[in-house]
Amino acid sequence: MNTLKAYLTEYPIITNKEAENIGIGRHVLSDLAKQGKLERIRPGVYQKTGDIVDDFILIASNCTRIVFSHQTALYLHDLSDRTPNIFHISVPQGYNATHIKKRVENLQVRYVKKDLYPIGITNIETSLGNTVQVYDPERTICDIIIDRDKIDKQIFTEGLTRYFRSKEKDLRTLIKYSRTFNIEDEVRRYMEVLS
Repeated sequence: MNTLKAYLTEYPIITNKEAENIGIGRHVLSDLAKQGKLERIRPGVYQKTGDIVDDFILIASNCTRIVFSHQTALYLHDLSDRTPNIFHISVPQGYNATHIKKRVENLQVRYVKKDLYPIGITNIETSLGNTVQVYDPERTICDIIIDRDKIDKQIFTEGLTRYFRSKEKDLRTLIKYSRTFNIEDEVRRYMEVLS
């Protein structure tokens, strides 16, 4: 039990697989949930009773290939004030995301070419202090420019404006990414207008 306590001190949730990796049988988690010591969030995923559920961790748990992107990434990078009511994630092409779609209703999955998928992946802390994968701000700006017709105009404009006003912006990386995604001219136009 000390191993489980230590694990839950470091991580907000535990899955059956993670429990087995630290030498705890999945039946133990189930029993602790029946006793009210753990809370079952969904099949095979548990957290300490009474903890606030972090939707970002809930979506990303058990999936190392999920990367938060587009409007959700804007929110995580504080480039948008609008809390996502639909979570936008990207996965590599060919990845079977059916299991994620079944457990999360308000989800939009984008399939990315395998060679473009890893560009700009970084980690970020959610408002509840949990770490998840997200595309960095420069990749996010490229993504929203590419998909601008599918994005709310207000979110799009606010995201670009905040990015170009930010002290942390990395224009060299942005230009490098824009070349990779064949949108350099568009990115340079936004830079001229907003910088």
